[in-house]
Amino acid sequence: MDDLTKEQKILLASMYKEYLCRQPALSPDEANKFDTSAVVRETIIPNQTIEYVTDLCFALRQKGYISCVPGSNLALHISITDKTIIVMENRFSNGIKSVIDFISKIKP
Repeated sequence: MDDLTKEQKILLASMYKEYLCRQPALSPDEANKFDTSAVVRETIIPNQTIEYVTDLCFALRQKGYISCVPGSNLALHISITDKTIIVMENRFSNGIKSVIDFISKIKP
C-alpha cells in the first residue's frame, strides 16, 4: 500500500473493514460487492463528493486494488481484489480492530 495516497488508503481500508463486517451474514463473494461509487460514498465516506469517490475508485482500480467498470459517470460493479484481501489479511492480522486503529491514525 506504499503506492497509495492517504485518501486512497483510507478508502481501501474502510472498504476492507466493511467487507469484514458483512461476512458473518454474507458469503465472502457477496460481502465483496460494493455496487457503485455512489453507494461507496453513501456508506463509507459520505463527507466526500460522488465525483471524488469515483476518482478514488478509478485510481485504486488502476493500481490493482479494486475492480470496477465505468458507466454513468460512476464506478460500477466495485469489489476489492484478491491482491487487496491478501495484503489486508497480512497487514491486519488482528482483524477489524487493527483496521479501525489504522484508519483512525491516518484520518485527518
